[in-house]
Formats: sequence, C-alpha cells, structure tokens
Amino acid sequence: MVNGWKKWRGKGITIMAAMGLLMSACSGGTEEPPAAAGTPSPGASTPPAKAAADVKGEVYWQYLNSSWSEQALNKMVADFNKTYPNVKVRFKVGALEPMIASGDIPNVATNSRLEVGWILDGMFEDLNAYIKKDPDWKAESFNKVVYEMPQYEKGQYGIPMYLNPTYAMIYNNKILNQYGEKVPDLKGLKDSDEFYKKFWVMKNGELEMMGENPLFYYGNLSGLFYVSYLNGADPKTFWDPDTKKVNFNDPKIVEALDWMVRFNKETAVPDAVAKLKASLPKNTHPFVAEKQAMAVVTSGDLANFRKAKPDLDLTVMPAQQASLWNGGANLAIVTQGKDKEAAWAWIKWLTSTEEGATSMYQNLGQITAKMDSKFIKDKAAADKDFKVFMDIANKATKYIPQFPVAYDTEYKKLFPDMMAGKITPKEMLDHVNKDLQTKIDEFYKTKAKK
Repeated sequence: MVNGWKKWRGKGITIMAAMGLLMSACSGGTEEPPAAAGTPSPGASTPPAKAAADVKGEVYWQYLNSSWSEQALNKMVADFNKTYPNVKVRFKVGALEPMIASGDIPNVATNSRLEVGWILDGMFEDLNAYIKKDPDWKAESFNKVVYEMPQYEKGQYGIPMYLNPTYAMIYNNKILNQYGEKVPDLKGLKDSDEFYKKFWVMKNGELEMMGENPLFYYGNLSGLFYVSYLNGADPKTFWDPDTKKVNFNDPKIVEALDWMVRFNKETAVPDAVAKLKASLPKNTHPFVAEKQAMAVVTSGDLANFRKAKPDLDLTVMPAQQASLWNGGANLAIVTQGKDKEAAWAWIKWLTSTEEGATSMYQNLGQITAKMDSKFIKDKAAADKDFKVFMDIANKATKYIPQFPVAYDTEYKKLFPDMMAGKITPKEMLDHVNKDLQTKIDEFYKTKAKK
C-alpha cells in the first residue's frame, strides 16, 4: 500500500515512503447516458489509431512473478516485435514502489490488485484516454469480473493481463469407488463438512486416508474467503466500498473460520497428517501417492499431478459454485513513466490480441482474460482439464475484495494464537475488524486533507 505519494501536479510525484507491494478481478449505448468505464462513446470523434510499425519507443515493464524465466519473456517480446518492430521492451521483476523510490521508473506496471490509494495519489494513468483512441477496442470481450477490478469511479486504471480461475475440485475415482462414494454436488458448509469427513480415515491410530483440509486452501486467508463465500458471504460482506465499512466479524465469516479451525483440529489431525506425509517418498504429494481422495487445486497443481502420475483416474470439476472467484493481474501505465504510446502498445498487444494471448500462454502458462480468444477456445476443446478452469472463469462472479489498506496484518499476527486456543475465531475477527476499520478511516481522513 502506498501511503506516501503526493498527488500528481504535472511536475512529478514526490515519494514520502515506500512499502512492499500487497499481494494475496460494457457495452456502448446512445450518447444520452455516459459510457461505462473502458467503453468508447459511440458518438465520440477519435483520430485513427497509428499503424503498429509507426509506434516507436521503449517499454520498461515491471512484473511480479519471479518464476517467469528470462528466456520465456524474451520469446514473448520477440512475438510482440513481429507486430511492433520499432518498440524495444525490457523488463524487471520486483515490487513497484522501491523501484520508483530509487528513481528506476517503469512505464508499465503489473498489479495483482489495485489499491484505491494508488489511484487517489495519481500513481497510474486513466487508460480511458487510450481506449477512446482505439476503434477496435472491445471491453465486452474481457472477463467482466477482472476487467472491472482496476476500475475506480469512471476511470480504468489497468487492463487484465491474465486470469486465475479459483478453484477446481478433483477426485480420485478409484478411491471413491473403494469407499462406495459418488462425486457429489456440494452446495454449502453443511454438506461439504459431511462429505469431506468421509475420507479422513484413522486405523490403528494412524491416518489411512485423507481428504481436503479447508483451513489451508492455499494459505489460511485464501481459505477464509473460499469458505466464507461457500457459507453465503460475498465480497461486500468483507468490505463495502460504498459505505467504506469492513465486516470481518459478520456471522457468515465467523462461522466459516470456526468450522475451518475445528475441522483442522478434530478431523484433519495435524500430527497424523505429518506422519502420513513423512512415510511417503520425498517430494511426493499424498494425492499422487493415492493417499488423498479429493483436493481443491489450481490449474498448475493439477498439471503437476498429471505429470507425476499420468495414470491417475480423476474427476475434475469446478469447486462449489458459491465459493468460486476470479483473480489474476492487470497492467497499468505509470504516470511518471516515459514513452506512453509504446507502453500502451505493449498492454494492448498482450491483453487484447490473439497473438498476445497465444504467446502469453505458450511462454508463461497464463490464461488471457480475453474470453473470445480463438486460442483459448481451441485449447478448451482439446484439453478437458483446461476446459474446467475456463468454466470456472465463466461461472465465477466473486473476487477478493480490494481493500484500500493492507487487510491481512492483524489476521496473520493473531492466527497462531487462535490456532493455539488462546483466542477464539470470533475474538480474533472482532479484533481484526476493529483494527482494519480504524486504519481505513484514517486512510480516507488523510486523503481528504490533500
């Protein structure tokens, strides 16, 4: 979260403080109503877009994923240069604020979310100015959830680079048959609890089979959103940007966390799980060893399971509908950066063209947010696992709320005490809610003074 930026006044932005980047998703009408963010007004007069070969300059791209190899990135740049031969692209991995604080200013930034403070402080440009100059731009071709995530009021402060559909549920069919179970249609907390418990089997004091542990769905905070959504919460339950109020201690969220903690303690007995994992060959996941009947997974983990044991007989399907959400990352133009025309060319090519969608998946393994991509449609038709994740992307209407300040500090701080039984889930969430609301109130109070 950037609290130390002063508003852009035409001469640059002064940095007061730099903090680490917080990690953890239209259509046109008549001229009477205003066009939605990211949609050119049909009646507007716009100059023709410049030919790709005429665009010149340098893209300096900041990105966050350290697992992307330089070789893969260079291949993607080479594909870009087939369309834009006169634009040079260089890139650097790392958090944005320290780069700018040191005077190392990119013109394209990558964000897994977009905090209100960055917008209020003038950190990024409103991309509507670029979109309106592009007669071919189709906001409706993007996944709606992630396209709207970087919007603030009427501004479009980022374009989705890729999707992260969350999550799939996988079942080992052999184990289900062994236990006489069928793939269920899970709806909520109660039926999920009943079904999950069927595969946590103790025999002679040892764990014979395991299922899924909801407390650790890719980190306990991710699990909190997942299970809370399953229990009837939605993004506005956690944070309502209209009222500027948080509600982490809503009964739906408290009940979700209470279930997660009890399940971990009483059913997914941690010591027994550790003993089972220790008995497996090194670096072997219990699911691959066929000691786990079901799992909630990302597309990457599913691919790894398939690679490690190609003969696994699996059922792959979207997780519970209520719990699904879309995540991903977006690309923004940094206000202080140079060569904005080149920066927009890079963003446009990577996010909205067939060539960009194909290159990004082939080189980085990331799924474009452009839902009408022929490459994506062909891939889904040929790859049944991939199709499931595209189904998730199309079905999911939820997302991780975009809080204006860091929301996880107190949660992570108090989580060990809750696990040790020193405080209850409700007591922890009461404290988290009070602390976070105080920080949000102070945030907006400070911004109002500028």
